[in-house]
This record gives sequence, structure tokens and C-alpha cells, in this order.
Amino acid sequence: MTNSSWQRQLIWVLKGNLIIWTVNALLFAILVLSGSTLTNLAFSGYFSKITLIETGVSFLVGGALAFSGSILSSKTKEYVLKSDEQWSIEKLRKSERKANKYIILAVILFVESILISFFGV
Repeated sequence: MTNSSWQRQLIWVLKGNLIIWTVNALLFAILVLSGSTLTNLAFSGYFSKITLIETGVSFLVGGALAFSGSILSSKTKEYVLKSDEQWSIEKLRKSERKANKYIILAVILFVESILISFFGV
């Protein structure tokens, strides 16, 4: 990958992380406004659990994107749906490039989840 490609991927991952933490903050605000106490949420491991769930979802999306370009999915689509679309190595590489973003985001979220649980928030 070229330098600009790495920069674009890093910016995408940082934007994704920012969106996820914005959603976390909104969920936290809703829970606090609905009557949950701040200390109860902190000691129950709310942030580490929700971040771990988001990590799993991101890994699943990345894995599904990577699988979508594989030869197995292409051959299944060809036989079941009677599609004329042929598998190519370029399709596989393109789907793996898309999947890399989600997998890197999931790894970052997993590290954040471990750090959050370590600090007890």
C-alpha cells in the first residue's frame, strides 16, 4: 500500500472510532437521564461490555466482507442463483481491502475494551 492509502485507511478508522464513541456517549447520556446512577454504570462495566460487543460486530462485518469475495461465495452464487459472474483475484483483493478497515477498527476497539476494563470504568 502506498503512503496515501495508509493515511486514508487510518483516517477512516479514526472516524469510525469517533462515531462509535459518540454513540456510546449518547447511550450513556440516555441511561443517566433515565435514572441510572453514574457509579452503578461505572462499576457494572458498562463501557467495557459495550465496547466488547462493538468489537464483535466489527469483526463480523469485516469477516463477512472478506468472505464475500472468496471463491466459495462466488461459486455458491454461480450455482444457486445461476449467475454468470466469475470469480477473480481482483474481486478478492478488493473485498479484503474493504474488510481490513473493519478488522483494524475491531482490533483498536478490543484494545480499548481491555484498557477500559483494566482501569475499571
